[in-house]
Amino acid sequence: MKKVNASLVVSKKLPNFAFLFSSKVHMKVLEAFQIPIIALEDKSYHYTFSGDDAFFAAYEQDWVEKGRFEVSVDLTKSALMIQVQMKITGSIELICDRSLEAFDYQIDVNEKLIFKYSDHSEDLGDNLFLLDRKEPKLDLSQDIFDFIALEVPMKKLHPRFLAEEDEASTDVFIYTTDRADEKPASTTEEVIDPRWAALQQLKDLK
Repeated sequence: MKKVNASLVVSKKLPNFAFLFSSKVHMKVLEAFQIPIIALEDKSYHYTFSGDDAFFAAYEQDWVEKGRFEVSVDLTKSALMIQVQMKITGSIELICDRSLEAFDYQIDVNEKLIFKYSDHSEDLGDNLFLLDRKEPKLDLSQDIFDFIALEVPMKKLHPRFLAEEDEASTDVFIYTTDRADEKPASTTEEVIDPRWAALQQLKDLK
């Protein structure tokens, strides 16, 4: 009978076990941002959450990998909908495009989400959602990540470079031959914020 090398069997199984263990840890981290809603009465509630590097690691992406933040949530439940007023404050670690140094970037986000009760759940865009009436929990983890990710500036500069960057921008002289009364040509193409596009790519990879 041919003998099987036990070390090879173990080495093949370990990556799968590690992946499952990692997935469970990530799920547990994100579960902390869920609000049980099935038994809530029709009135207002207040919740607070906090997150750190483990929160960003749960999304397995490199857009934002480190940071600390606090979330204050005012939730108002009625017979037809749930309204969520969310405030996120804290800082995220970014890498300077010029010097490649890491630096803390302060964030301060205020957003309102509306969840209308329906027979299914769906993201309608512009912070408006349909929420299945049978849904026992309201998961805010993805919304929190999206709002923080959108705070990342297009040009990431260490604070010590910001002063000279502002001076350079004020010295720019733009020459144009267009007359003031001429209107720019219209276009049918919608201008998309590159940060939204990058964020959507992260979601598509899941």
